[in-house]
Amino acid sequence: MKFKRYCTHLAMGLAIGLATAMGATAQDYKYKWKLATTETPDYYMTQLSQKFIDKVTQRTGGKVTGEVFASGQLGNLIGALEGLNMGNIDIVMDGVSSLSEANKLFNVFGIAYLYDNKEHQYRFWDKYFKKVTDYIARESGYRLVAVIDGMNRQLSPRKPIRSLADVKNLKIRVPTITPYVRVWQLLGAAPVTMSLSEVYTALQTGVVEAQENDIPLTLSMGFYEVAPFCVLTNHVPYEGALYFDERTFQSYPDELKKIIYEVGAEISAESREIYKTLMSDSIKKLKEKNVEIIELDLTEFKKAAASMRDEYSYAKSILNYIDKAKNP
Repeated sequence: MKFKRYCTHLAMGLAIGLATAMGATAQDYKYKWKLATTETPDYYMTQLSQKFIDKVTQRTGGKVTGEVFASGQLGNLIGALEGLNMGNIDIVMDGVSSLSEANKLFNVFGIAYLYDNKEHQYRFWDKYFKKVTDYIARESGYRLVAVIDGMNRQLSPRKPIRSLADVKNLKIRVPTITPYVRVWQLLGAAPVTMSLSEVYTALQTGVVEAQENDIPLTLSMGFYEVAPFCVLTNHVPYEGALYFDERTFQSYPDELKKIIYEVGAEISAESREIYKTLMSDSIKKLKEKNVEIIELDLTEFKKAAASMRDEYSYAKSILNYIDKAKNP
């Protein structure tokens, strides 16, 4: 993938240089974007992605248009990122921590209990967005232009979990994302990776004893029917983001880059407003379906997973900014 990216970037560099030599200006650009995501069309992050494109279209007077391809139409995450590198896809929308499968730098965003609370999370992005995304672009080649607020991941077990001891050797389905697996290893569970489409049957038959996800997905997939408990572990914050290939992004006219950032900030702000009602509404819906909501003292959970920060110390530059954002 790295060699492919090098060749692609070399070709892009030549093309960009040629365009500059021919006198390309901010007035003569025209793009038709393809945005790829594995999320479903009705998911609010997918809808905000289309809104991002629509706003850019409006503010560029139609110079930029685009379409969202949801539900993995353009491939799984790794396939979409390869398409981004090759120039076949223009934007990818997915979780920040999910990109750890493409570049280990993103493991940092899957660290358990990374933020003290939502206020800490927002301060980090609001104060250090430019510095952090510049660093990510340099190190990974991906230009992050908007953070879409999401809900924390929670545990949905077949039996009640009321302490860390109850997690011992629990077979928990997790996605194939390195830090997500590591969280549950440190908490003493037995994480099992499998496709999302297999989870319902695996819970029903006891192949796994629990799954972890944000509550809206748990609701939409019907997992509560076979795992009727919701343990508010809040173990990993889920954040979506919009990504461009860095070389492609830097080839855009300054006028367009400015519009992208402005619209990205608006989409981020809107996602936070959505979050305010999403959590309470989701909990209410679970209760209506007779799911028992279990709140825990998370002190022992946080202590058990604390070593993740040292394990991912190669991302210390980002961790330092997160620590700086602890206080207003």
